[in-house]
Amino acid sequence: MEKDNILEVKNLHKTFVSKKIVVKAVTDVSFSIHPGETIGIVGESGCGKTTLGRCIARAYQATSGEVWYRTMEGKEVDFLKVEKDEMKKIRKEIQMVFQDPYSSLDPRMTVLDIIKEPLRANYKGIMSDKEMNAKVMDIANKVGLNTTYLKRYPHAFSGGQRQRIGIARALVVDPKIVICDEAVSALDVSVQAQVINLLKDLQREMHLTYIFISHDLSVVEHISDEVGVMYLGRMVEFGKTEELFARPRHPYTEALLSAVPVADPKIEIERIQLKGEIPNPANPPSGCYFHERCSYCQQKCEEQVPPLQMIDGRLVACHRAEELHLRGFDYSE
Repeated sequence: MEKDNILEVKNLHKTFVSKKIVVKAVTDVSFSIHPGETIGIVGESGCGKTTLGRCIARAYQATSGEVWYRTMEGKEVDFLKVEKDEMKKIRKEIQMVFQDPYSSLDPRMTVLDIIKEPLRANYKGIMSDKEMNAKVMDIANKVGLNTTYLKRYPHAFSGGQRQRIGIARALVVDPKIVICDEAVSALDVSVQAQVINLLKDLQREMHLTYIFISHDLSVVEHISDEVGVMYLGRMVEFGKTEELFARPRHPYTEALLSAVPVADPKIEIERIQLKGEIPNPANPPSGCYFHERCSYCQQKCEEQVPPLQMIDGRLVACHRAEELHLRGFDYSE
């Protein structure tokens, strides 16, 4: 593990097996992240980005691979292989914020108890109830919750307020890494902006590292330092956000960027219409998984899986990445 990294994901695989079906949800995904940075993970629904996040947090047990993590004590551990006792000590350092800000909250618990629950699980016998309440009040203030309403139940709050509750619950144990799984997709656009700005402020204040999972490229561009593009369980492109948006190297990245809506009606964007549907992950195509929908496909693409290799300063899995001149898009204005 490189000394500048806080997390390194190496050759991660997750396969779901039923009686008759084998689904490769995540296949051979690798990337690393520096402390204080944000990695965006994007792709269509069903591409495996949520499964990837849950495997990293060990909400799902990965089939194979490694997730090397540098703990608060500076110790390097493979998070997927630590024993139960050690797992309890470091689990609080990697937390998740979930997509639905209502179903992820227990409707029978008050907001105070919801936010306090991680403290009870990790610091019972170490912190007094008074200290826990003080910690809850502090984190509630940081995320912009009115502390006079903490005795209320989740149904009494708006979607944006509920997501703030979810963020407070994740941050109350002072984690180092927060995995945001579609954390703003269920919110109105104006509320999305508020929550994203809150996440960025908290990142600076608490020195957080984010893995930000989303299908909204405009949001990912705004918040991420680097972006990984996933397709059918594989990472097809990974690189610096500005460079990836300006000069995509994979045809799938190009197609995704062309679909981002532009607020200025004077700007006309030629949309790339992908043919067909996403293949069945239980029966993926041979060669490059994207070749059936790719307008640049050649025979080699149909027969051989492209390796993830360094091209133009980023990782790309495309046989034709070096020869293609794909269209980039800049929505920063």
